[in-house]
Amino acid sequence: MSSAIPAPVRAMVASTVRHFAVELVDELWKDLAHHVRVQALFDSEVIARRFRGTLSQWLVDIFPKEPIEATPFLMRQAEIGSTHARIQIPTSLSLLAARVFKRGIYNNLKHTRLSRDEFAQAALYVSGVIDVATAAIVAAHLSGLDRNLRAEEALRQVSIDHDFRAEREKQKASLAEWAQAVFFGSHIAGEADGVLPLSRSEFGLWFSHRANLLFGRTAEYASIARLVAEADELVRRLHDEADPARREKLLREIRQIVGQINNLLSVQFSHSFDMGSAKDPLSRLLNRRYLRAAISREVALRRKTSRPFSMIMLEISQFDTLRARLGEGGADTVVQQTAAMLLNAVRSSDTVFSMGRETFLIIRVGSDAREAAAFARSIVDSYAATHFSIDGQTVLKNTLNVGVIEYDGHPDPRRLVDQVANALRNEKGGK
Repeated sequence: MSSAIPAPVRAMVASTVRHFAVELVDELWKDLAHHVRVQALFDSEVIARRFRGTLSQWLVDIFPKEPIEATPFLMRQAEIGSTHARIQIPTSLSLLAARVFKRGIYNNLKHTRLSRDEFAQAALYVSGVIDVATAAIVAAHLSGLDRNLRAEEALRQVSIDHDFRAEREKQKASLAEWAQAVFFGSHIAGEADGVLPLSRSEFGLWFSHRANLLFGRTAEYASIARLVAEADELVRRLHDEADPARREKLLREIRQIVGQINNLLSVQFSHSFDMGSAKDPLSRLLNRRYLRAAISREVALRRKTSRPFSMIMLEISQFDTLRARLGEGGADTVVQQTAAMLLNAVRSSDTVFSMGRETFLIIRVGSDAREAAAFARSIVDSYAATHFSIDGQTVLKNTLNVGVIEYDGHPDPRRLVDQVANALRNEKGGK
């Protein structure tokens, strides 16, 4: 790629880029000050600073003193493009960065000792390297984006259990419980103030985090979202209203909204989807291949609502010893019973994934690290008190290793999974 460029020219370009890389990235960042999409991605100063450092290093890396080896160079740019797709950096940013960097490097090269002919060679070299790198990044980005969209669509179709009727009744019951709390609280002094908005209730969390995946593109979903917002406003007004007649009117409006939501739920649940191979055949939990799409959706919701979410990774302790004692069939039964226990423990808005035979992951929505850790401890305690009966053998002293992290604002789903896996390893190492 660069073998035709004289070594002194390559060396001068490499030295110039290394010296001005941070300055070039700072110049790009000024151009992005009004780029809403990018500012939303890097709303944390720590993450923005880290990304700028990575971008500076990328500039230095693509202009080495030695001739560029095409294959590893292109593979590295493809990896970067895939990362950009995961964290949803727009391709327009890559194209803008290419223009800003080329212009900045040209301007700085003008003040070097290069002759006119050498400057022309350097300019062609800089333009060619940045263009090839950008093209590889954008191509991998588009390919990754297409995979992400397919995964999100698959997750949308598998984000609920086979038994749609049972799930529908469960969510209708959650909605009814919320309505009952509102009506009950409105007639007892001081109780109304303790009623959660519908959007933050058990039903509301399920609607935002699970129904969004399943029905998010339907007209019924949009209608329910509007009704949930209206219900929240009515509850707010109910808290502030002292006149009995007006309070009764507000309660009637809330009752009407609950009825409308129930009707729309029935319409939505009339649809069904083929679960296919979406679930792990042993545990019947969602396969990990849908995890990235699920995390990306939670990250997007986090940007909109500022509500936290956490991830919990659990592993059956000493599984190899357990398998040697019980055999493969017995170990499978333990995995199945553990998965069933986890599903019973989580809320409808949470999602449980199989990460391997004896490893599981929970996306705990609306929870910071403290709440998620307390929830994880309750699972571990409950698991330790459970007696599994496998082919007449009672399995006692069951333990789970657990790692917990809270989403820290970094937009890359893979980094979040790595963090919770590290938390699990650290917890195991500390025992």
